[in-house]
Amino acid sequence: MTRWILAILVAALAAGAAAGMQNPLRDRLLRNERAQQVTGWFQRADTGEFFLFDRSGDAALLRERDAPDSEVLVLYPDRAPGGGTAFITDTGREVIRLTGLGGATYFPSSSPDGVIADFASPAGSLAPAPRSPDEIRERAEQLARQMAASLDRSISVAYAPAPRAGLGVQYDTLNIIALAFDGVRSERRLLRGVEHVRIELGEAPAAYRQEASLVVVIAPELGYAGRPSSAFIGQVLLADPGAT
Repeated sequence: MTRWILAILVAALAAGAAAGMQNPLRDRLLRNERAQQVTGWFQRADTGEFFLFDRSGDAALLRERDAPDSEVLVLYPDRAPGGGTAFITDTGREVIRLTGLGGATYFPSSSPDGVIADFASPAGSLAPAPRSPDEIRERAEQLARQMAASLDRSISVAYAPAPRAGLGVQYDTLNIIALAFDGVRSERRLLRGVEHVRIELGEAPAAYRQEASLVVVIAPELGYAGRPSSAFIGQVLLADPGAT
């Protein structure tokens, strides 16, 4: 009887030890399952900083947690070299890559060679904050003043009326245009011909120069994915003004 009880105790202790041991295959599968979740916070292995990666729509969205006022990047899936999925901007820059095993590599501007990122926790999806018509008007006037001060000349800002559900996208687009001008202000010679900025409504995001105007097209129903990036608008500003 004593020998039988001792055998049970040994078996129980062995099971407890096995349960406490790490299981690499189980951990990898769990990591893969988490990384495949539609939306979540990821943590950089180098700095410990977090970013939100949202794949709930046709286009993915990414925003740094510690920079809530920074641009929300709109990313489109593409096949990555060697397998996996790369997510790129509308200018073709790769921002994040997911492997088939659930690993993630993040390519911020500060670390173009990439850093490892690990899934941290689930999160809600990203959407522009609701805005009012008065907020749109005030932001447009502010943008005109900002560009006038930066370029030492007056620039008009106009926008087409958007449906109330799309005012958040329109407000965000005004911020994106400000970022675009700020990013290329050192090339003032190429900006001399820009006298007007217009935001128009369309079926897909776009931007182009038309005579003395910068035209930015937004599709409000698409959320953040309904406007071009500041980098794309910056490229348009520096392009041949005669090109469309």
